[in-house]
Amino acid sequence: MKAIGEASRDLQTADHDDSMAALLHGYRFTVCERAETAREAVEVRRRVYVEQSGYNLPVPDAYDSRSWFLLARSVATGQAVGSMRITPRFAGPFECEEYFTMPRHLVTPRAIELNRFAILPEHRKGKTFLPSVTFGLFTLGIRFLQRMRTPLLTIATKPQRAWTYHWIGFEETGLVAPYGKLGNSEHSLLWYDFANIDRVLADHPFRDFLLREEHAEVVVPSRVPALGLIRPDDEALRLALSA
Repeated sequence: MKAIGEASRDLQTADHDDSMAALLHGYRFTVCERAETAREAVEVRRRVYVEQSGYNLPVPDAYDSRSWFLLARSVATGQAVGSMRITPRFAGPFECEEYFTMPRHLVTPRAIELNRFAILPEHRKGKTFLPSVTFGLFTLGIRFLQRMRTPLLTIATKPQRAWTYHWIGFEETGLVAPYGKLGNSEHSLLWYDFANIDRVLADHPFRDFLLREEHAEVVVPSRVPALGLIRPDDEALRLALSA
């Protein structure tokens, strides 16, 4: 018979496993492969950054025409509830280069910028101990970028939010600057040695969830989608946003 302490640990482990298994339930996470779904991702951004946060941002903008988009959708309602933009530097300079002098190792066509992370307020908390949409978008992004053999990532974030990215392996560059497009708020520039993500996450409690386990809710495309699904002069998107 197991000791009380051993039985307690078994129950805690079972509860943890059940929580992780349920973490993404109710959502579907995809890389946009059509203009229609890319427009939905951009609309989530507009609602979060422009309507809710009050930033004076063009939506869409010039970087959208050379980026990919991650989309989180509620299964119950079909509503797009979260998004993130992924911009490869082989298509042109990063947005963060408007405000930072990039470290030399990040000035390469093989680097990727993550930005415009957006989740509708009612979907920012999870059913379990972790925020479902955040975790799902992170997991999808990791799987997608692994498939492309991306070696380096960068992201600019407000210092008070940097811990979220530190938690999954981002490191500080030591660079801080006012981000003009986001109300001149102070942003820190982070980077990720993504080519060595297995080593970076070696001791992470959710390493297998992020890197190994299959999740029906996370859909990685069989081929890398084309860039240019959204353009700054996208008439269909302009009409949709003004409706």
